[in-house]
Amino acid sequence: MFDALSGLNPVPRFVDMFADPLDRWFALYLVCSFLIAFAVFLWEARRDPDVLAQGLWRHLFPKKIYAHKSAIADYYYFALNKLLFVLVFSELVVVSSWAQSGTVQGLGAIAKSPELALPVWLATLSTTLIWILAIDFGLWLGHYLMHKVPILWEFHKVHHSAEVLTPFTAGRMHPLDDIFTGLLGGVLGGIASGVCYYLLAPQPQMFGVLQLNILTSIFYAAGFHLRHSHIWLPYKGWLGRLFVSPAHHQLHHSKAERHWDKNLGFMFAIWDGMFGTLYAVDQREEFEIGMNGREEPEYHSVRALYFLPFVKAWRLVRAKGRAVAPPAEVGKPRQVSKT
Repeated sequence: MFDALSGLNPVPRFVDMFADPLDRWFALYLVCSFLIAFAVFLWEARRDPDVLAQGLWRHLFPKKIYAHKSAIADYYYFALNKLLFVLVFSELVVVSSWAQSGTVQGLGAIAKSPELALPVWLATLSTTLIWILAIDFGLWLGHYLMHKVPILWEFHKVHHSAEVLTPFTAGRMHPLDDIFTGLLGGVLGGIASGVCYYLLAPQPQMFGVLQLNILTSIFYAAGFHLRHSHIWLPYKGWLGRLFVSPAHHQLHHSKAERHWDKNLGFMFAIWDGMFGTLYAVDQREEFEIGMNGREEPEYHSVRALYFLPFVKAWRLVRAKGRAVAPPAEVGKPRQVSKT
C-alpha cells in the first residue's frame, strides 16, 4: 500500500530507503522486526522442540518460502517499482497538502477561526490523533473498495496473488492500487489536519519521532515487516480490536472463504470492528496464502503483475457491456475454483 503515513519526502532514492526514517524500509524498522521475530522464535522454541531443532535462520528464512516462484516475482517487482515509480508516489503527498490548504481556506471563508485556546499539549495530542485516524480510515476505505468493486479488485489481485508472504510482498501492489488508496488517505488526512489548523490556529504541531507522527514510528517499529511473513504475531483481546497485528494481515491473505475481505485495516482495527470486517486472531488457524487456487500462477511474472490487471479489467468491462450480471454475482469479485 502507498505509504501515506510517511510524510513528505520529495526525492526518495532506492539506495537511500534504508537510511531514510520517512521510509518504511528504514534500517531501524527492519532491525526491530528482526528482533521481534527472534523473540517469537525463542517463545515457540520453548514450546516446540522441532522449532529449536530447526534453528533460527531456517525458521526465519525457510527456503520453501523465500525461494518460491511467487517470492522471486516479489523481488523483481519490488526493485522495479522502487526504481520506476517511487517518484510518482512521492508526488501524491502533495494531495494531502492541497486538501489541508483548501479546508483551511474554505472554513476561513465561512467564518473566522475561533483560535481555541487549548493547552499546547492537548492541541498537539488532538492534532496527532485526528490526523493519523483520518489517514488510516482513508486507507481502510480504499482497501475496502478494492475488495468490493469488481474492476478495482482486478488491480488488487496483484497483491493477493502472492502464494507466500515475505516482507517484499508489501511492495507487490499495482501502481493504480497504490495511487487510489493513497489519494483517499491523503485527502482525508489533509482535510482532518486542515480542520485542526482552522480550529487551533496558529498552526498546531504533532508529536513526532524520527520526523514522523509518533504513532507511525511506533507502528513501523512494532514488527511492521512481519505483516507479510510466516511469523505468527497476534494481538489478542482488546488489543486486537484496536490495532492490526501481523497475524491479522496474514489471515487477510488466506484462501479460506471465511477470511475473505476481513481485516482490511492498515494500522487501526477499529474500522474493521465498526463495519463488520474484523476477524479475530485469538486462536491460531491453519490456512493457505492466495486467492482461489487457480489464478495465482498467472501473476508470477513482472509483466503480468503490471499488465494482466488491465487485460482482465477490460474483459470485465466488455462482459458488463454485453449483459447485466445476475444479482447474486454483483459485488462478489472473488470466485472459488471448483477444480
